[in-house]
Amino acid sequence: RNAQRKVPARTQRAKARAARVALEITTSNLPTADKIVEAAAEFFASHGYVNSTLDEVAALAGFTKGAVYYYFKDKESLLLEVLKRIEVRSIDTTLVKVHERGGSATDRLERFVTCQTRWAAQHPRDLAVLMLVSAETAHTSSRVRAQVFKIYRKMGKFLEQIIEDGKYSGEFSRIQETRDTVLYLQAV
Repeated sequence: RNAQRKVPARTQRAKARAARVALEITTSNLPTADKIVEAAAEFFASHGYVNSTLDEVAALAGFTKGAVYYYFKDKESLLLEVLKRIEVRSIDTTLVKVHERGGSATDRLERFVTCQTRWAAQHPRDLAVLMLVSAETAHTSSRVRAQVFKIYRKMGKFLEQIIEDGKYSGEFSRIQETRDTVLYLQAV
């Protein structure tokens, strides 16, 4: 019959969020390239990299696909820029904050977890992009995989140093393998 089908609440919320984000991006004072990167991060977070197109990213940013190509060679280049910015906002910022305050291995580990938790709360889309792209690595280029692994390696090396320092000082058990502990912390 002519009765309209009810749109699921989740779909309605997603559409409303997309409209809000599009308005925020298009009305912001950010340079064009930054608007495109923000739109890409939003789209990659909600749809994954593989399921996103440059047309959709351009529309969300309020530009044409040609404008995206003016700033970025292709979708992969745009994703690499998104990942580099995530690395700076997440890992690099955390490492600086932990280094600045120093302290025991326990203090540094707590600070690391606190900084990463704040990052995830303040930038949930960053976390979504990193998780989705990590899951999609089989469908991405070696350049994208290398960037994702670089982020995890940087975080892993930092955590390994904290854990080893804690083992040396007696703060942490020497029984648990450092690498296993790091993998657990990265998973969390």
